[in-house]
Amino acid sequence: MQTNHKTNFRAVPTALLLSALCAMIVTRTACAAPAGVQKGEWNGYEQHNFNVGGRGALLVIPKKPAKGNPWIWRTEFFGIDPQADLALLGKGVHVGYLGVGGLFGAPVALDAMDLYYDFVCEHYKLSAKTVPEGFSRGGLYALNWAIRHPDLVACMYLDAPVCDFKSWPGGGGRTRLSGKDWRDCLNAYGMTDAEARAYQGNPIDNLKPMADAKIPILVVCGDMQDWVVAIESNALLLETRYKALGGDVTLIRKPGAGHRPHSLQDPTPIVDFVLQHTTAEHISPGQWKSLAARKMQAIKKTLADIPVNTKPAQSIVLQQFEAQKTVGDPYGARVRGFVHAPKTTDYDFAIAGDAIAELYLSTDESPQHKALIAFTHQPTGPGNFNQFPSQKSKPLRLEAGKKYFIEVLHKQNSGTGHLAVGWAASEVSTGKVIPGTALSPYPKGARGTITQELWLDPAAWPDRPKP
Repeated sequence: MQTNHKTNFRAVPTALLLSALCAMIVTRTACAAPAGVQKGEWNGYEQHNFNVGGRGALLVIPKKPAKGNPWIWRTEFFGIDPQADLALLGKGVHVGYLGVGGLFGAPVALDAMDLYYDFVCEHYKLSAKTVPEGFSRGGLYALNWAIRHPDLVACMYLDAPVCDFKSWPGGGGRTRLSGKDWRDCLNAYGMTDAEARAYQGNPIDNLKPMADAKIPILVVCGDMQDWVVAIESNALLLETRYKALGGDVTLIRKPGAGHRPHSLQDPTPIVDFVLQHTTAEHISPGQWKSLAARKMQAIKKTLADIPVNTKPAQSIVLQQFEAQKTVGDPYGARVRGFVHAPKTTDYDFAIAGDAIAELYLSTDESPQHKALIAFTHQPTGPGNFNQFPSQKSKPLRLEAGKKYFIEVLHKQNSGTGHLAVGWAASEVSTGKVIPGTALSPYPKGARGTITQELWLDPAAWPDRPKP
């Protein structure tokens, strides 16, 4: 039974009415936790714990968020020497953290950080500009993410930061080699020792995007007694190079101090720096745009830039739907032809490649009827069809005796590229690379092969800036 209640406010005592109204206001302004979030407590503040992309993450909520919902992002060692974070919480600044330990700011870590950024901006309506906070090795994460997304950084606070993995954990200069950490670093970047020591992509070598974006940096560090992360190869060198690029950097050096403790006993200079750059010209939450959407737009443009309407630099005849790059770096490629089903049934298609590849299939032999059926927008292992769900198509019905137009667009940026397309009848659990006996070239030709076209020099592509 439903009953309609009409409240007679005149009959409600004033004290009770005010109490009820206050409760409504508190309820509406409190931070609502997204589904799957576990609430906890950290130093008297509400802490939300959750998973993003399979990684543990958290966000600490200030009791009274500041206008625009500013936030600082601890990239490593959450809770260590937290005096600045606690003071900022008291000023209404959220504190975030994502567990990406052991990845040393490598691209795989940055991809995970992108997911975290999207999650907290979407669900908590945080400012579109964050404040990366890099303690020690956390400097690699903070700097590399800011270099990737300079438009999303309000300012940066670094503390005894690692700015070059060749210094630490690589043991360059007077810093001691940290063997296990160095091996983990090599694994995260997919490099050999020699490749890593010749690498010119460390933050210390790549500060220009941040300087061009006019990102202010505050660096707190010890003195020459820091034997863990040598300041002359990291903090001091960053200061010198950033200033040479016209960047705004402030260095606070603690005389006689080593690597720890981090921060300052009185964190007021850190707090003032962060507040100065997050309350004056911050981007409002409404201007946030998903990094995933931005990335997809960039990928689509990258593939669209392959000059398929021009003569390719090279055409290669493939004996099966698998290609190994042998010349040119980077390059764009197209593989197209026809696929012939040996029997009438449902087929599952799959694609693997490095780094971006999309698989299209037509409902008949006409290219005009093609549609995207599977893709990978990040590198997979050679012939590995099982790394990401997007690599596999839904079951598609093919009829024996018919041919179907099939096409792949493939973009490789560096290293040795590879590409493979597999299939299997839906009742078969494991797919295999499509053999030449089921392929024929476009626009015509005998069964047995398919053609790969390569455009090897992106600097010569039309409508592309020269590198």
